[in-house]
Amino acid sequence: AKQWFTHPITLGLLGGVLPFGSIFIEMYYAFTSFWNYKFYYVYGFLFLVYCILIIVTICVTIVCAYFLLNAEDYRWQWTAFLAGGSTAGYVFMYAVYFFFNKTHMYGMMQTAFYFGYTAIFCFGLFVLTGTIAYIGTSIFVHKIYTYIKSD
Repeated sequence: AKQWFTHPITLGLLGGVLPFGSIFIEMYYAFTSFWNYKFYYVYGFLFLVYCILIIVTICVTIVCAYFLLNAEDYRWQWTAFLAGGSTAGYVFMYAVYFFFNKTHMYGMMQTAFYFGYTAIFCFGLFVLTGTIAYIGTSIFVHKIYTYIKSD
């Protein structure tokens, strides 16, 4: 019987929590500047947060792949991609919260505009973080299998 935390769907859904946690404060400032027409000046800090996102995403998906491989489940590829990409789902949920609690938008056109562009951004983020997670985990898996001694 598999443990609940070694199921690929569970790892895929929960894998984005820590990467989202590393960027959610900066998401407030980015969303405020973009949707509330404020100026955004701290691009250097945004780049630092992006680097932290990359590092945390790779580390989390390596742990997810390790759980899978330790449970003798070798389907780590899509699990790594989905675990990294699930960060975008949490960003979209934050965007829904931001829309209803922090913006003063109303009406069909503003709502469609907001959620349309947010969905496009989140899809791009899903592909980006999923790809970063897959590449980082692939390097890790290749390294650990390189050092295995077989008789």
